[in-house]
Amino acid sequence: MLMSEDSVKVAVRIRPLVRTEIERGCQTCLDVIPGESQIVICNTTKSFTFNYVFSPDVSQEEFYNTAVKNMVKNIFQGKLCLVITSYNVTILAYGQTGSGKTHSMGTNYVEAENMGVIPRAVNDIFDMILSKEDWNFKVTVSFMELYQEQLYDLLTDKQRNQSIVDIRDDGKNIKIAGLVEKEVKNATETLDCLTQGSIGRATGATAMNAQSSRSHAIFTLCIYQHKKDDLNTATTAKFHLVDLAGSERSKKTQATGERFKEGVNINKGLLALGNVISQLGEGDPTAYVGYRDSKLTRLLQDSLGGNSITLMIACVSPAVFNTNVLDYNLDETLSTLRYADRACKIKNKPVVNQDPKISEINRLNKLVQELKLALVDQEIKVSCPLEHQELAEKNQCLQKKIRDLTEKFNINLIETLAMHERAELAEQAREKIQINMIEILEECKNLLDDFNKNPDKYNEHCSRLEALYLKILDIQNDQKKTSEELINYEISSINANTFTINHEEDSGQTSMDEICSPDSLDDFHEKQEEHTLLQVKRNNEVQNINKELAIKESLICQLLKNSSQTMDYSKEIQEMEQEIKTLQTEKEELLQALQNIQANNVSSKLAENRRKKVQELEKKITELRRKITEQDKIVKMKEKQDQQIKNLSNEMRVLKQTRVKLIRQMRNESDKFTKWKGSKEKELNRLKDQNRKQVNEVTRLKMWHSKQEIVFKRKMEEAFAVNKRLKEALDLQKRVKKEKINTNTNKIRDWLIQEIEVLVSTIDAEYSLEKIMQDRASLVCMLEELQNSNDVNETKIAELNEFLALRNAQITDLQQKIVESDQENNAHTRWQRIHTMDEAKIALKLLLKHIAENRRKQCVKEYEHNELQGKYELLQAQLNEYHIRQKEKRLSKKLSLNDTHSIKEYKNENESKLREELELYKQKCQELEETLSGKIQNKENVRPKKVREFKSKDFELVTDVSSTEDDNVEKDPDWIQTPLYNRIQSLLNTTKTFDRKSVKRTSNGDTKCNCKTNCVTRICTCRKNKSLCGNNCKCGVNNCQNRDQKNLNRTLFVEQTKSEEECDESLKKLRYI
Repeated sequence: MLMSEDSVKVAVRIRPLVRTEIERGCQTCLDVIPGESQIVICNTTKSFTFNYVFSPDVSQEEFYNTAVKNMVKNIFQGKLCLVITSYNVTILAYGQTGSGKTHSMGTNYVEAENMGVIPRAVNDIFDMILSKEDWNFKVTVSFMELYQEQLYDLLTDKQRNQSIVDIRDDGKNIKIAGLVEKEVKNATETLDCLTQGSIGRATGATAMNAQSSRSHAIFTLCIYQHKKDDLNTATTAKFHLVDLAGSERSKKTQATGERFKEGVNINKGLLALGNVISQLGEGDPTAYVGYRDSKLTRLLQDSLGGNSITLMIACVSPAVFNTNVLDYNLDETLSTLRYADRACKIKNKPVVNQDPKISEINRLNKLVQELKLALVDQEIKVSCPLEHQELAEKNQCLQKKIRDLTEKFNINLIETLAMHERAELAEQAREKIQINMIEILEECKNLLDDFNKNPDKYNEHCSRLEALYLKILDIQNDQKKTSEELINYEISSINANTFTINHEEDSGQTSMDEICSPDSLDDFHEKQEEHTLLQVKRNNEVQNINKELAIKESLICQLLKNSSQTMDYSKEIQEMEQEIKTLQTEKEELLQALQNIQANNVSSKLAENRRKKVQELEKKITELRRKITEQDKIVKMKEKQDQQIKNLSNEMRVLKQTRVKLIRQMRNESDKFTKWKGSKEKELNRLKDQNRKQVNEVTRLKMWHSKQEIVFKRKMEEAFAVNKRLKEALDLQKRVKKEKINTNTNKIRDWLIQEIEVLVSTIDAEYSLEKIMQDRASLVCMLEELQNSNDVNETKIAELNEFLALRNAQITDLQQKIVESDQENNAHTRWQRIHTMDEAKIALKLLLKHIAENRRKQCVKEYEHNELQGKYELLQAQLNEYHIRQKEKRLSKKLSLNDTHSIKEYKNENESKLREELELYKQKCQELEETLSGKIQNKENVRPKKVREFKSKDFELVTDVSSTEDDNVEKDPDWIQTPLYNRIQSLLNTTKTFDRKSVKRTSNGDTKCNCKTNCVTRICTCRKNKSLCGNNCKCGVNNCQNRDQKNLNRTLFVEQTKSEEECDESLKKLRYI
């Protein structure tokens, strides 16, 4: 936040004569004019005027309260701002050596009433901090001195030669690298730091001052502050207290050696400071200012012509030895006063030291507020770009497609699960049959071998054949059970699919998107997606297991094939071993014979023949042993293959167990998800009624809110129009005042028109302000009601908060404009411009004309209002008629939906009854199978029975047109005609033939029945042909329920539903026979 340009303030303080000056007979050369901030040089015509001038008898407390105390407040509150802001503040003391700078600043901290500016300012700062309880503060202090153009940190714990710091320039501000900043909590800790730093400051004795400061000292407090509930108010203020070393002349100070060098550096820095003050005092913005000529001027760059509110305390010495001669003191005093006078012309531009990010946020918030006001003022309707709307619609369409595909994919997964289960059952049955068949084949082989060996054992062979027959029957029974299990799985899957289809049809009427909240809908879709992904993962695992099983099974087959070959090798090994034994025996015999021949001296030819034969035998034996070794290797390979077969079999068993476990998990998860989905559907049906009520209520509230928004918008537009007119009128009034209107007739007329416009605009603004404040109160009430309601609408709350912020901005803007118009003061001074009677007559004529014109406009507005009121009443009546028609339509639709629900409930009850009948028939079939198997064992004693012919009433396959319409093969693109279809069609045609034959008629052509029951099923011929039982029917009059027209309509409706269910169940059975 930029403050207006503020000149450097100057306070001149004249110190009293010291004891040495009085002893030397010095006199005062400066006079202070009482009541005026002016200094006059004695015996001269020179005088200077400053912001503050203090005579020698002014105390420290009075000096501080007058010149410094109000400046300290700028650290916490900017003087041109109504809000809490903070600025940098600099107080520097300037003057010759021994003029009282250190005493005034209080660098050498003392107690009680002689405290200088620094300790008093520190106490006031912490008192203000304690008084601001709703703010957080952090205060740090630093203390440094500039000695012989070197900066030393006075608060560091390091040695003197290691405490040197450097000046750095970051492009915006001057920073001291490595400077120690200590955090302090109260004034005591701060003054302790001041005392600690003052002890290390360079001082020395000269002829003019026993404790002369040999360096420039800067004591800085950095204050960080922000509101406890709003971090965006964070600001930082720096309070610089500068005690400059005094200018001196070596002739007066009698300084030599090191003191002389110190004085040279001090004067050098002060000369650069004086040049900067002179350059800034000239006011030329293009002139070069030599801040970099000295480190002192670089340190004071912000304090002189920069970002700071600055007070320069010019300390002067009034002592002169001879008032008629301008001696040294008077020369230095005049020089100080001249520099102080130039400093009065320096313009600083203080800026609130706010964090850059927070400052940018505040600037953007203000810009947003202004843009909102301009937006409403220009009636610009902010609408979403067409591309965004298209993308949003496309996104919604894609999301709907994704949900539909996920639903279909879930259904396909359920079908895949059923296929896995059926495949698992078939696999188990196949393995069992395979094992049994191997056993049966083995037994058959043994039986045949035994029969060939012992053909006389007839009874034993018959018993063994009977056992084989029973095993084959067991295999058939197991196969039937497996088929029944497959049929049951298929029926359950069909029921699940039917439930899913019915659910989709029911949910198609009322979408979940319209009923459920976005959060619950997201949860539902997330749950469904999670379930689908889990089922897909397990399905993939099952597929991978199937692939691994196929690979391992092929490996086992290959290994078994190799194993069968190795069995032949083992037989060959045995034969070759036997042959080796034979050859070995023959060899031994030949060797023995050869020895006998040699011993008996038989002919050498015979011995040679036998020796050759022995050699041949040895070769054969060697060859056979070599073959045996090779065969042994093959046998060992067979053992390894057998071990591999065993391992693969174990792995296959584990994989099959894992597959069964995964399929069971998939089934359990599918059942759980189906139950959960069913509960959600029940909840959906329950929410439908609530949704209808809420839709009606929301529609009513929307209409009411839309009306309110229209009214609010119209009022806002009116307020902005009034604000604009008032602003234009005020601007025009300011221009008129600047032009200094003359008192002629035309000027009076223009002036009066302008005054009327300003007055009317102000009245309109006050009226608009009152209405906007009422609207704000009503918006606050609406916001409280929405926040306290059970159904919290975050979007509506955000809208209301935005409306409230806009109202507050309008109220602030209007209040500011009303205050600027200042009608209370103008009412007293308005007529002072009229000085003559002619001017008064002109003013009266203009006022009368203005009144008449306003009355005419009022009549026109009243006429237009009456016409609009009539049109509004007509439209309101039409709207009421439209609402009545819509309510009648919704009521009729609700009645039709209730009828549909009752029919579905009735259908579900009949379906449960049919399931019970199906279980009964299954039990009867099982009993018949058991009886049949028992009779097969004793078939030699069983007498043949006649096959009972089934009549039409014993076997009746009911068909209905309504069931065939749902399964139209001509419209199904995936339908393929199979042999099973031909069987079903043949059965249907047979049923139609039975139907035609079962209809019995009298000689008159009337239908009659032969029922012995109460005629409640379609077995009754009369009921099937949708006619009443008559006197020719054989059913009992007391038991028959088909003789009453009222009862007929009721039972026929029930029977039709039953027939549809029976037909569906029959077709389901036929598909798996």
